[in-house]
Amino acid sequence: MSGISSGVGPFSGINTAQLIERLIAIESRPVSIAQGRLGQLQLQQTAILDLNSRLSALRDAASAFRTKKTFNLTSAASSNESALRGTASTSALPGTYQFLVDRLVSSQQLLSRGFADRDATGIGAGSFTFESARARLDRDVSLSDLNGGEGVARGKIVLSEGSNSVTVDLSKAATVSEVLDAINSNGVVAVTAKADGGRLQLRHASGSSFTVSDGAGYTTASSLGIAGASNGSGVLTGSSVYGMSLATSLASLNDGNGVSLTSIAGTGAYNLVVRVTLTGGHTTDVKVNLGEVYETQGNTQVLKETAVSTVGGAIARINAALEDAGKDFLKAAVAADGSRLTFADTSGTVTDLQFADNPTLKDTTARDLGLTSGSFGGGVYHGATILAGLNTTLASTLHGGKGIGGDGVLEITARDGTSFSVTIDTGGSISKIAREIEDASGLGSNGKPRLTVAVNSKGTGLVVTDNTGATSSNLIIRGTDGVNTAESLGLQTAPGGVASSTVESGNLQRAYVARSTLVGTLNGGKGIGVGKIRLTDGFGLTVVVDIGKDTTNVGQLIDEINSMASGKGLKLKAVINDTGDGIAVVEDLGSGPAGTQKIKIADETGSVAASLRLAGEAKGVGAENTLVGSYERVLTFSPGDTLEAVAKKINEAGVGLSASIIRDGSGSSPFRLALSATSAGVAGRVLVDTGNLDLALNVLDKGNDSRVFFGSTDPARAILLGGSSNTLDGVISGVTIDLRSPSADPVTLTVTRDTSGIEAEVNRFIDAFNGIVTRIKQQQSYNSETRAKGPLLGDGSTSALHVALFNTLQSPAQNIAGRYRRLAEVGVEVGSGGKVALNVEKFRRALAEDPASVEALFTARVQESSSGQVDLGDGITATDPDAGTKFSSLGVVGMIEELARRYTDTSKGLWTAKRDATDSMIRSQSRRIDSMNARLDARRAALQSQFQRMEKAIAQLQQQQSALNSLG
Repeated sequence: MSGISSGVGPFSGINTAQLIERLIAIESRPVSIAQGRLGQLQLQQTAILDLNSRLSALRDAASAFRTKKTFNLTSAASSNESALRGTASTSALPGTYQFLVDRLVSSQQLLSRGFADRDATGIGAGSFTFESARARLDRDVSLSDLNGGEGVARGKIVLSEGSNSVTVDLSKAATVSEVLDAINSNGVVAVTAKADGGRLQLRHASGSSFTVSDGAGYTTASSLGIAGASNGSGVLTGSSVYGMSLATSLASLNDGNGVSLTSIAGTGAYNLVVRVTLTGGHTTDVKVNLGEVYETQGNTQVLKETAVSTVGGAIARINAALEDAGKDFLKAAVAADGSRLTFADTSGTVTDLQFADNPTLKDTTARDLGLTSGSFGGGVYHGATILAGLNTTLASTLHGGKGIGGDGVLEITARDGTSFSVTIDTGGSISKIAREIEDASGLGSNGKPRLTVAVNSKGTGLVVTDNTGATSSNLIIRGTDGVNTAESLGLQTAPGGVASSTVESGNLQRAYVARSTLVGTLNGGKGIGVGKIRLTDGFGLTVVVDIGKDTTNVGQLIDEINSMASGKGLKLKAVINDTGDGIAVVEDLGSGPAGTQKIKIADETGSVAASLRLAGEAKGVGAENTLVGSYERVLTFSPGDTLEAVAKKINEAGVGLSASIIRDGSGSSPFRLALSATSAGVAGRVLVDTGNLDLALNVLDKGNDSRVFFGSTDPARAILLGGSSNTLDGVISGVTIDLRSPSADPVTLTVTRDTSGIEAEVNRFIDAFNGIVTRIKQQQSYNSETRAKGPLLGDGSTSALHVALFNTLQSPAQNIAGRYRRLAEVGVEVGSGGKVALNVEKFRRALAEDPASVEALFTARVQESSSGQVDLGDGITATDPDAGTKFSSLGVVGMIEELARRYTDTSKGLWTAKRDATDSMIRSQSRRIDSMNARLDARRAALQSQFQRMEKAIAQLQQQQSALNSLG
């Protein structure tokens, strides 16, 4: 017999299973009691966690008044949201501000002549050249840069000729070109205005006399230097309004290429050297630091002065260094013409001055200040020109920064047969060169200058125009053999000249990328971003360079690449390319052999290499093993390329313009090529040269920055703002302004305290307070009819919290200023049923009467400096980890925050301890139940064993009985 197979014994007939379960049930009564207690503990734990969560929410709602600066909430309301909208942050100051939106930012738009079809006939395109408009040889100057950086008083001027007069409104003019355009298009007085060096010049078309005066209530003509009368020839030459001053920024020099300047730590740091040679041959090298100045304090280098950023700052540092070296008789200054620096020797002992850059740095500081190519004579050193005149650029920036070559001599024959020779200033400006040629050409029989020189239509070269109307001679321009300036200017003709009235140069490659160029201005103003680039040299060695946000200018970028490459043994280096419009990576071999592999550059993360136009591999090895990143792109087309194919190639090349084809529905040639800049504003402008194919590109939109006038309903007296975005930050502290459309009338933006937002946060706090109070009541409830009770009924700590919440809510604040001490005084009141509510009218009245006092009730929190510190004597203090935080000033809401923190703190909170204790009891009770169940299981097994033995005994007795019966 193997055991009992059913609940009823086969021999005894007893239902042993039922009997065992009844016996076990009697013995299980303590387990049921323990399980009931476990359930209670678990309900209590759930209730505690629920209250802890709600109390944490109350703590967060209380602290939010302080951390989110709720009482600094403001709102910005616009009187014309279709034109301008404002968004205020907590740092905004209430006030009323006036704006006049003149224009939104726009993108350059070009439209070609019409073509018969879009995809059937080749248009005969050869090659197109695309380049940033920064390559132009003319450069519009902001009016804010005039008069030593003080700008121009915008407003109105009056042009008068005899009894005729016209008022020209320059209230919205922002640049010199806009001033010139407004004067030239006046339609009444026939004068033409142009920039002439650092001044404006007006010329009457017929030589008549005229005057220029300030409009009533304005001083605009005076601040432009043109108030007055013309001379007998009908010419009015204004006074100088543009030149270098002590306030001129270094970044604006060299046509905006700035001054390369590196700061290095150490008391011996310097950027340039002034070598002073005195009578008798004694030479002194004076080191000048224009970067950050440090001083040693103990073992630490402490920053004493920041790097200079203005011409005045540079001059002050130079003169201080000369004085420290005992050479105070030598003084640096701005030249009288405002175009260069000079050094004057007042002692008569200086025989020579030379300048050099710090050879340990990669900068060109001395050169950028015009000090390495100047001349010394008569006790004065004249530096090179580093600031061009109005609306022009420096000749020194041509040919990638190498300047104009040759001896400066031009031999010219006009078409009327007049020959003359002129020596131009190759170190001056483009406009000065033009004026020198024009002046040397003299006046023709028609009273006009025989020759005029201007920037060509492409903007990257010069065009010489013969105005004589004669044809007796060809137009001839020649230079000196071997030192040919005409050739360098791209203007040299064949010896016999040209039978044309114009001679045009090619692209003179003005440099606009320099070491000091900010990387954020590259790539059409989009910048280059951040990321890692992988460089592989001609020997297969690789390095990964991580370009971060700390790389702010091209010089730092080049130095970072070269430092990493050199450190890894790569035979390559980054340099400014030969045309001055990007970066090139070339082999750096020294005297070693050339590499056998092509240089490769690729982006690993980000798009830095692509943005620099460097991603890819060199064309070959040897002389071709270089990668040139240029923002001048040349696209070559096949003669059979259709209009659609041309547009596709432009889009694939990423030249800064997107191309599309539009159909205007007119005539037999309805298809036009539309080009749109991919970057907005002035920075996104692109020059387009279509070579031998005349697309007759019409400028629909030049691409302008946004323009808005701030602070006055009269734009002439307002502050002019704008940029390459329709979003303006920083105009009003804490307010972001979105320009949406031009406005004919001023728009008022009113920034006020956001009372509704403050009230919403107060109600959020009240909801959190009421939420936990309501839940405490539920958790401690008792229903006398059903005898149902909450899990925390009778819990002393929960009851104490309930009392503490209301006591704190109704307590006075601790040591705050102002008229209010209690929340009830500002409308936070306890109503019927213990519900807290906000009396809105009372709150608003209090906020209007004493906003600081109301804010203090919610946010005041000044911790004692010695809070938690224990004095151990002898000047030694220690922090007592068990000491509570003490406050010298604390608002009521802050008191509630601290109350909640005492309960919810994850390490020392009262409910943290209670939760841990309850957890411990739950674990203990669970272990006790498990132990009791184990004993019951053992008891059940013992009973089953006993009944099995009983059945076995009965079976044996029955067998014996059967045997005895068989004997009878």
